[in-house]
Amino acid sequence: MLVERDEQIAKLTAWVTGVARTHTATYSAGRAAAGRNAPDDPVRAGRTAVVSGPVAAGKTALLHRVLELTADSGVRILSAVTSASEQHIPFGVVEELLRDTADTAGPLPLHGSAGNGELVPAQTLMAFHARLAGLVARGPVVIAIDDVQYADPQSLHCLLYALGRARSTAGGPALVVTRGPDAGAPAPRVLDELLRQAEGPHLRLGPLSARGVEELLAHRTGESPLPAGAAPGSSRTARAAASLHTATGGNPLLVHSLLDDRVPRLRAGEAVDGSFPAGEQFVQNALICVHRTGAEGLRVAQGVGGGGGRAPPPPPPRPLLARLVETDERTVAEVVDALGGTGILQGERFRHGAVRRAVLESLADDAVAALRRRAARLSYEAGAAPMVVASHLLGQEPGLPDEDWVPGVLAAAAHTALASQRVEFAVRCLRLAEECSHDERERFQLRADMAKFIWRTKPSAWAQELQPLNAALRQGTLPVGDSLRLVGGLLWNGWIDDAASAIQHAIDATPQPPDPATTAQLSHVRILLASTYPTLLGLLDGVPSPDGGAAARHSAEDGAMAGIRVLHGVLSAGTAAPGHRERAALDEESALAAERILAGIRLTDETHFTIRACLLSLLYTERLGEAALWTDRLLDEAAAHDAPGWTAVMQAMRAHMALRRGEPAQARLLAEQALEQLTPHAWGVGIGMPLSALVEARTAMGDHEAAAALLDHPVPEKMLETRYGLHYLYARGGHRLATGRHHAALTDFMACGRLMREWNMDREGLAPWRIGVAEASLALGARDQAERFAREQLARGAGPRVRGLALRVLAAARPLADRPALLDRAVTLLQEEGDAHELARTLADLGTAYERLGDAAQGRSCTRRAWRIAEVRGSREGAPRPRTEPSETGITLPRAMPAPVPGAAVRTTRPSAASALTDAERRVASLAAHGYTNREIGAKLFITVSTVEQHLTRVYRKINITRRQDLPVSWESDVAHTA
Repeated sequence: MLVERDEQIAKLTAWVTGVARTHTATYSAGRAAAGRNAPDDPVRAGRTAVVSGPVAAGKTALLHRVLELTADSGVRILSAVTSASEQHIPFGVVEELLRDTADTAGPLPLHGSAGNGELVPAQTLMAFHARLAGLVARGPVVIAIDDVQYADPQSLHCLLYALGRARSTAGGPALVVTRGPDAGAPAPRVLDELLRQAEGPHLRLGPLSARGVEELLAHRTGESPLPAGAAPGSSRTARAAASLHTATGGNPLLVHSLLDDRVPRLRAGEAVDGSFPAGEQFVQNALICVHRTGAEGLRVAQGVGGGGGRAPPPPPPRPLLARLVETDERTVAEVVDALGGTGILQGERFRHGAVRRAVLESLADDAVAALRRRAARLSYEAGAAPMVVASHLLGQEPGLPDEDWVPGVLAAAAHTALASQRVEFAVRCLRLAEECSHDERERFQLRADMAKFIWRTKPSAWAQELQPLNAALRQGTLPVGDSLRLVGGLLWNGWIDDAASAIQHAIDATPQPPDPATTAQLSHVRILLASTYPTLLGLLDGVPSPDGGAAARHSAEDGAMAGIRVLHGVLSAGTAAPGHRERAALDEESALAAERILAGIRLTDETHFTIRACLLSLLYTERLGEAALWTDRLLDEAAAHDAPGWTAVMQAMRAHMALRRGEPAQARLLAEQALEQLTPHAWGVGIGMPLSALVEARTAMGDHEAAAALLDHPVPEKMLETRYGLHYLYARGGHRLATGRHHAALTDFMACGRLMREWNMDREGLAPWRIGVAEASLALGARDQAERFAREQLARGAGPRVRGLALRVLAAARPLADRPALLDRAVTLLQEEGDAHELARTLADLGTAYERLGDAAQGRSCTRRAWRIAEVRGSREGAPRPRTEPSETGITLPRAMPAPVPGAAVRTTRPSAASALTDAERRVASLAAHGYTNREIGAKLFITVSTVEQHLTRVYRKINITRRQDLPVSWESDVAHTA
């Protein structure tokens, strides 16, 4: 039912009927007579009619009604319906108009090229006109196009040409079109020209009045409307109609939608008090109206809605609304007016809250992005915090506003987010900042920062993030500072040649004399190379080091390299220190410096490299207790940050600490966890650290097949040119030695030593290669060489643990009579240092020596103690010895001696003395006899170290011994349960 449209229907019907009459007159009396037709001749009245109005005002329904009424007039209708999605299909309307017109001449040449820059070839225009002329010759023709604003330009040109020719000959087809709003999109010039020539009726449809809504409502509900003179609002239907009109603005489609949703309740007397709740159909059709308003309708509608929140904000002024939705004020005015005419808005507010919510929730992604971009700009101009502005900018597709302030705001938001551990937010900010930055140097810096942050959360993607920077480096477009900052990442990934190119590029591009900042950066690179990647150090031979002044001050301000400086000092001290005291003093100074740095910083993306270097400094100076405590604390912190990259690297270092403390089972677990955290690709050359720890741990536990399988895995070719390769060589040499491949082991140890000397890293805390050479030489029967390397190691002033290792090997190279004294000293050093694995091996050697010298009781005591230590600590492998075979625990025992039976007495202790011990003293003595340090005993028994020392002093006095290693292991205190 069409309400309030009778006048428009009558006018358009008369016009179509006039077209039929004119055609009859023209072709019956000739064209000359047609020129003298009556005043209502549509040739004189115009051959083009236009029906316009807001979206869903009933234009299409009116056109269909008129065509139904004139179906018997003899007029042939050529119709086409357009849409925005088909607007760019050339000749789409022409093809639809002619779809039912068979012609023996064949199809029209619609897709040829004009060849002279024209949109439509002349032959196509003439062919279309000829086709229409042929149809008109057979009877009157009316071309009807619905939503002509979406017609393709090629079809419009054809229509303009054909109608123009018809006008000049006083004959031809007539054209009727409906035209809706297309706010924000300028009409094609050809459309304006076509409609400007329209001399026929121009009918403008508006929304229904309140009276019209009441009539429609009465028709839908079966009630009779009030007489024309009745007072408004005097019936239930009138009150419901007023509510409907308020909610819809008189839009026929929206009125019908609300009625479709609510008629059952309306009949029950509901929704007559001014409120008219919306249903699904109403909301859906309202969104259709918003979409059909024009290309900018959605954005403007959401801008009017406020961009978010449940309560509608005050409507913004149109200039501000234009800024918010990133369009011009004219477009905003057109859209707002069109939405008002459609009944979506009343003034500049939504008529219905449900429509506002649907607009805000159902807009296309690009519209939401555009609105949020504009909101970000307005927030920035209002001085909002970077995090607030960035929250509007993130996730925008297509790109960001092309403005200089955006990258800076996003970068600031990223660093603010990092402070609150919002790493993913920070990475997204940096990625977006890089995309919208026009400054090449700024983009490089943002990419570098992003890669650094990604290493923390997704190390497997790190190498990919470095590729654009590396590509710029190869092209020679990377600035000097960025090239030097890239070196560390290139080296880690094994791109040694690219790193060399980066360094050379920086050196070549550095002005002379270099500025302080560049000099400091080159110094940092020099230290990095010297401490980890020494094969490239020669590239910097001609580059001066900073020697005070501005460069030194600039370097001092940059604390990121403090840890690597300490590490470099530790590694080079192995060669530089001339004597024991000097070496010890340097080590103490370096360890204190490392701990001061660790105490003064927290784990962040800027500090984790320094922290790693400090932990390595403690590891290489054999400060194992302090190193383990710091690493455990930092591992907890890394877990709280959800940073698998940081966690994996520190787990690998912690595994090496566990090895040096004689805990191979713990080292295995830590190394495996480290390798599980990162893929081999993400580890780069750094894989040598966890892999070497795992190989050493497996070897120590006697799991040689697993160790061999690990060594069979491919590693980066360039790894052996780095400090990580030294760990790998030493671990591989140990495995080969334990499996009887003595020559291969000797080769690995000698290669390790040669590289460490060449690289100025001859530090036994890194890899005690001389001890490895001595052990391999012993296995090959070269006792003199073994003794020489063992004594050389002792002369270097290493820490207690390494001296204990060297004494054990030296004892094996010396005559039997000399061995107990050397091994006894080694036991003392290893027990004080807490290396249970090496202590067990040394005790096994000492037991063998005593047995061969005829002191079977002392030998059994030492062997039993070694066996129990290995059992508790998880060691499964001892050093191979002549005439020995491994026990089921892995500790090598003399062939003639069976493995000790738990509980068997191996040393005579006076019963009265043993019974004189208290339970507390007995527990402490039992743990001490099995290799636990005083600190570990205190931790296990929840007593202080001082209390442990007091208990041991009383135990020594009561059982008449003077040394820890004389403690009997026959006392059956359950060490496992005590632990």
